Amino acid sequence: MLTRLLTFLLIVGLAFTGRSQDSDSSVNNGQSVEEAKAAKDAKREERKTWNEENTIYKPIIGLGAGFFNYFGEVNNNERTNPLINNYGFQASVIKNFTPSWGLRFDVAYGKMSARDREQQLNFSSDIVTFNLHAEYSFAGILRAKRFLNPFISVGVGAVNFDTKGDLKDENGVAYNYWSDGTIRSLPQLADNSNIDQADILRADYVYETDLRKANLDSLGNYAQFAFAIPVTFGLNFRVSQRSMIRLTSTFSYTLTDLIDNYTKDGVQGRKGDELNDMFLFTSISYHFDFFTPKKEKKSVYDDMEFASLDGDSDGDGVADILDLCPETPKNATIDEKGCPLDTDGDGVYDYADNEPNTDPNLNVDENGVGLTDDMISLSEDDTVATIRAQMFEVYPDMADVYKPKPIRDNVNSPGSAGADYKLVDVDKNGTISVGEVYNAIDMFFDGELPVSAQYIMDLIDYFFDQ
Repeated sequence: MLTRLLTFLLIVGLAFTGRSQDSDSSVNNGQSVEEAKAAKDAKREERKTWNEENTIYKPIIGLGAGFFNYFGEVNNNERTNPLINNYGFQASVIKNFTPSWGLRFDVAYGKMSARDREQQLNFSSDIVTFNLHAEYSFAGILRAKRFLNPFISVGVGAVNFDTKGDLKDENGVAYNYWSDGTIRSLPQLADNSNIDQADILRADYVYETDLRKANLDSLGNYAQFAFAIPVTFGLNFRVSQRSMIRLTSTFSYTLTDLIDNYTKDGVQGRKGDELNDMFLFTSISYHFDFFTPKKEKKSVYDDMEFASLDGDSDGDGVADILDLCPETPKNATIDEKGCPLDTDGDGVYDYADNEPNTDPNLNVDENGVGLTDDMISLSEDDTVATIRAQMFEVYPDMADVYKPKPIRDNVNSPGSAGADYKLVDVDKNGTISVGEVYNAIDMFFDGELPVSAQYIMDLIDYFFDQ
């Protein structure tokens, strides 16, 4: 039953493998050759990445149980279940070197037996096997994110056996197989004349006779050790990142014909064939990786960047999580919050302030330097003229429109239209600047300029109109 199940799963696994390969090479209708190749390459890369991330490279320990099935001269035809009393236990270590290739060492212990009523033969042997396998798992052709993985392996092995036979009943009376199907205490005579004296016996299935010591075929004290060639077919069922369940069937061809104690060199009635003994061990096992550190589960926050509790990205001595100014220059003096100092409170940090102790009553420029009224006037002087000069370079025709009006002499009296503005042209350059307007206003209110308020208003209009 277990062998049939394994065979079925192998067929399903191999069919799954073929389907996966076909899906990789399929081309959707309407795809160009380049698009199909790109899709195939993407799947191949996805498979490669998944295999690398999910292959366990540390040793994997496995424990399992199963049944031995013997193939040789003794046919198991006594209508008994061949799995009864043919149990076995197995331990293994797997070491993967690539996603597809690895080595497996296993040792198994169990019993193997058979009863052939027609040939009046039987045996039972304690079996210990040691195998080293080279294993291939088809990772290069299976799809990514799979939980089912078929594999095959072949290797070298050794088997140790201790064969015994059930030749007598519990009272030590030897079995004699009669043609009527009974087992009796006496050999059958040709005319069955001793049938009344021959008691019927029942096989007790106790294998009490050491067949090597019994030397029924004059084989002598032969070695109960032989080499073998094991071939394995199996399926891996992925349980978790570090564990799996394996269903395997290992066929071993041994280099001996003595496991069942029947050979081609046997005497009449016990003579075997030319083939060596073989057996099948079918098992289910659980495997776990004890050596790889457990991977932390991925969460939705894994790809997000958080400030480290003790990180200091700008190196100012204040942890990022507490730093209110996270990009402070290295040469800056900072406060307890990680922000640069501004000692004179002018709005320019000390590391960029060209005037550290600016008068608090002054406005400052971008370098922290205080601006006096004269500096402000100088900076604003001829601003309109400068702008117009730049405009005239692009639009020369506009020069006639905005040509400065000359200051006229002795035109009417101060305060009237077209008044004489030379009174306030301090620098005598023929134009009125903003500083000269401010000066005229100050002189007017101080009583130093003998003009009317209308003169001042006309002066302002003249300034914007010149």
